[in-house]
Amino acid sequence: MKKLMVLLIVLVLAGCGAQKSDLNIGHAFVKDGNCAEALPYLDQTISNPDDLMDIAYAFFLKARCAEKAGEMAKAYEYLYTTKRVTCYSVEHETNVNLNTYARSEYCQEGLPAKLKELEPSAGDVKAIRQQVDSRLHAKYLEQFVVNK
Repeated sequence: MKKLMVLLIVLVLAGCGAQKSDLNIGHAFVKDGNCAEALPYLDQTISNPDDLMDIAYAFFLKARCAEKAGEMAKAYEYLYTTKRVTCYSVEHETNVNLNTYARSEYCQEGLPAKLKELEPSAGDVKAIRQQVDSRLHAKYLEQFVVNK
């Protein structure tokens, strides 16, 4: 009986550690080069994120997939979204740590450089930026709507 109880506890604890988030699953598919399988998990992460940076990373992964597929306008759109969300997170961080500094540098240097690289093949980048900014503003305002 005691051995059965110990086995049950070990199995329960092992199961707790084995759970993966949609973002982790999506990342694993992208890492394996399977963007088609990753997209539903990334979209789910964007719809129901655990935190703000999950949104940024999901869009970053979507940008990589779009670029790999040759969809440069979509790659630019997703990467611009990554930049806006990352920079917003850095600007509003209340617990400053080394991650905040790394995100700040990425926001100010890494992402703008990649966006500049994509710009010539992305089409009307001004329209893309306006569309993303409008969508993010609407998403931000949704949190203040009270359902009656």
